[in-house]
Amino acid sequence: MIFKLKFDDRTEFAQAKSHLHLLQSYESEYDGFQDMEELEEISEEEAKKIMLKNTDYDESDPDDMEEISLYDSVVGDDFVLVGSTDWV
Repeated sequence: MIFKLKFDDRTEFAQAKSHLHLLQSYESEYDGFQDMEELEEISEEEAKKIMLKNTDYDESDPDDMEEISLYDSVVGDDFVLVGSTDWV
């Protein structure tokens, strides 16, 4: 599942098995989610439209991409943050 987490100062995108898995993992890895203002599950269709900037983009590598869709950056269902407005 793909989630959008809105905070006062940033928006993050994460993958997790479920809402509970997301909240438990976020709490464990980032010392809480008390300042989270909104949590929304993102559909596959919407995730395909959200583009993330590749902060490690190498223009000399012909296989590297400057942007990738949120959908294409999600693999499996283990908890991981896959994008954030803080990473720009």
